[in-house]
Amino acid sequence: PQYVKPYVKGNKNDFIDAAAIAEAASRPSMRFVAVKTEDAQVIATIHRIRDGYIKERTACMSRIGAILLEFGLSLPKGHAKMKALFQWLAEQNQELPPSLLNELCSIHEHYSYLSQQIKKQDIKLHDISENNELARLLKTIPGIGDLTSTLCIADVSSSNNFANGRNMAAWLGLVPRQFSTGGKPKLLGVSKRGNKQLRTLFVHGARAVLSRPDTTGKVFGQWLVNLRATKPFNVVVVALANKLARIAWAVLQHRQAFKAAKQP
Repeated sequence: PQYVKPYVKGNKNDFIDAAAIAEAASRPSMRFVAVKTEDAQVIATIHRIRDGYIKERTACMSRIGAILLEFGLSLPKGHAKMKALFQWLAEQNQELPPSLLNELCSIHEHYSYLSQQIKKQDIKLHDISENNELARLLKTIPGIGDLTSTLCIADVSSSNNFANGRNMAAWLGLVPRQFSTGGKPKLLGVSKRGNKQLRTLFVHGARAVLSRPDTTGKVFGQWLVNLRATKPFNVVVVALANKLARIAWAVLQHRQAFKAAKQP
């Protein structure tokens, strides 16, 4: 819509909007949304349902913590304590009303149900990634697993939508935002435009690589070592996520598994 807005003439109505869309579509430099296949839509649906379960589970955990806080108990964060909730309550040696324990039992069952549903969605995505050729190729890239590979298949749809890997990284919002004027280039922080969910997965993948610099991080050679020594950690994470996105485009474009360059 933001690309059509400059072509709207006069007041806004359906007829003027249609004329603006037709005018914008005739521009040679106009960008268009790629049409997804049914398989890609199904994968995206699985991801959306999984994200919904995760949000519900997080809300459920927060609700349990808030209830206990009203009775003077501060439940530690994390799924380990949440799974062993009633054992933790027994260790506190504090008597709670039986009716409260019944309510906690009910909401804890809901938490367990949501965890089971998330596992089912993970199994579905794992099966898809194992049976899809492009997903298997994407998983050869360090830091990319079932979630990132399947979401790439669903949202990118075709590597031909981008001229090169940098365009795909820009579409994901992993490049600097520009504020240049008068021939003076000025680069700000990352633009954070485009697909937020896929960008988040690439950033998490970069964090996973940086957590094991002596194993998975080795494939990026001296570039990653020098960057880690001179830049803040979060800057290195975004830079590595940008590189992972470019590599993912190359893998999709050439349909070849990732091969690490030989280090001198």
